[in-house]
Amino acid sequence: MCFHIVTLREPTALEVEQQGYGYVVASIGELGGVVPYTSYSARISYIENHKDIIENFTKAIQKGLDFVHNNDDETVAKSILSFFPDTSLVDLTKVIERYRKMDAWPKTTDFTEESFLHLQDIMISSGELDNKVEYSKLMYKGNNE
Repeated sequence: MCFHIVTLREPTALEVEQQGYGYVVASIGELGGVVPYTSYSARISYIENHKDIIENFTKAIQKGLDFVHNNDDETVAKSILSFFPDTSLVDLTKVIERYRKMDAWPKTTDFTEESFLHLQDIMISSGELDNKVEYSKLMYKGNNE
């Protein structure tokens, strides 16, 4: 008997299961701990000169996180269904349910030092990064923080 292991994003993982070609053993996100895999960057000069844009962008991301945390799986699936034209509402709802069970969405837009260091550990172990960078050298907190 031969086993093959692959890493798949949703909804592809669900499709593979439904077609009988495999099944989800575990979620890398769940096993890997908190990893801030999505971030946004800008020059300090842009941040300082466009504080309203940065603030509104951050509020919009937080609004999306709040929407996910304050609505049921089907409501969230309906809101993003148009971005997945080859996926049914039923399947997308199952995907949202999986993500919710593994607590995949953060509660806030904060990019903690602990999660930043963890991300760098992963990047170093995979050979994508040679040395760690200090959190304070890359994370802009403004003049008052």
